[in-house]
Amino acid sequence: MRVVIDHVAGSRRGQRQEFSAGSRVRFGRHPECEVSFDPHRDIDASSRHAELRTVTAGWVLVDLGSSNGTYVEGHRITESTVAQAVPVTIEFGPGGPRVRLFVGDDAAIEALPPAPVEVARRTWLLPVVGAVVVALIVVMLLRC
Repeated sequence: MRVVIDHVAGSRRGQRQEFSAGSRVRFGRHPECEVSFDPHRDIDASSRHAELRTVTAGWVLVDLGSSNGTYVEGHRITESTVAQAVPVTIEFGPGGPRVRLFVGDDAAIEALPPAPVEVARRTWLLPVVGAVVVALIVVMLLRC
């Protein structure tokens, strides 16, 4: 059994990570997390955001008191059971990094279709605001 993490959105989109299903998998911006998000670009994710734990009946995803919440299939959770061989979409804060989590054996992982990868969002707001500020300064200088 293995845990497969496909990064769908965020600074690591398009990447895949794999772990042993018997181990704990931590998610967050802290570098000690197994699934570590960019501390400067993935600011919706907390330093230590969530954790996938092995329990007697399988696996459970636990929010570790994150400030922006953990969302499984669009629903905010504090704890959520993760079924074997069922892909689950997890978002770390609304608009934050998003991953597809899958726990399965080699055959199930081979049959898993590729994860959808979100196109990078355009950061148009900063250039537009900057252009407006520059235009105002030019207008003010021309009036002087």
